[in-house]
Amino acid sequence: MPGAERRFRPFVDFIHKDCGWETEFVRLDWPARMPPFGSTTLFPQVNAQTEGKVVLGFSLGALYAHLGALRARHLILGSISPFFLEDDDEPERWMISYRAGNPETPADILVGEREDAQMHRRATAVRGFYRRHTFTVVPDADHELWHPHYLQAIRAALEPIR
Repeated sequence: MPGAERRFRPFVDFIHKDCGWETEFVRLDWPARMPPFGSTTLFPQVNAQTEGKVVLGFSLGALYAHLGALRARHLILGSISPFFLEDDDEPERWMISYRAGNPETPADILVGEREDAQMHRRATAVRGFYRRHTFTVVPDADHELWHPHYLQAIRAALEPIR
């Protein structure tokens, strides 16, 4: 997303300094200000930049990682957005099934304990999609990447991947 590097600088610093990982952003090129909901055109861009890598996505970024990072080494999907065909109560949704990812990729699925029921349904469904996965309900967390328990859960997901 435009401005993501600036907005997520404290998170990148956490991953680099506190967790000991190098980071890079997936660069997406789209013609408008908002992502092209209903289109799959960005997924090949994600795939090309993530092959063999550990990919972390939060919210809409988790959706891109799930559907685009088909050759990633490992996925960490935080609070994946419920914008799939199976989420028919969402007004803006992707016209693609959550089953379009790669079920062979190891994945850690995270969802905040205080997120709404739809977020929990989607996280649970995505958990069932991956053959090798962990599933973490992040205590006391809303849809908030900066929550201390969310950061702790991400650190815990990264530790065994090295």
